[in-house]
Amino acid sequence: MKFSTVFTTILLSAVAAVQGAEIVSPIAGSVLPANQPFNLTYASHRFAKEHTIKITVVTSAPAGTGRDFPAGIGAQDVKPNGVGPDGGAVYSLQVDPVGLFSAVTGDRNIYVVESFAAFGGSNDGLEILSVPVTFV
Repeated sequence: MKFSTVFTTILLSAVAAVQGAEIVSPIAGSVLPANQPFNLTYASHRFAKEHTIKITVVTSAPAGTGRDFPAGIGAQDVKPNGVGPDGGAVYSLQVDPVGLFSAVTGDRNIYVVESFAAFGGSNDGLEILSVPVTFV
């Protein structure tokens, strides 16, 4: 019985790790130019009866400003433009930081806000992921 519980826990942890959404690029710690568009790639990994409705890209305010996020909206109502190996939607787009925060340099977080139809049909879900980057 104890082995069964441990095995089930390990199996569920592995499945959860494989199916999590992720910001593929930029990676944490990236240094990006504050006056040029950068590529943002997001993989939702929604499957079966769940599906992404839309994603929105926002950034935090520059460090030290005393403001919380969002400082700017980089993209709204983004639709998928690819399919990952697991069948989940992939979003790849160019985000212009000048429109987000007037090319202000510094450390900030890029957030991807995913709205999705949850399993069961009548409940929508929301997942927010972030990646810390530095704009120079």
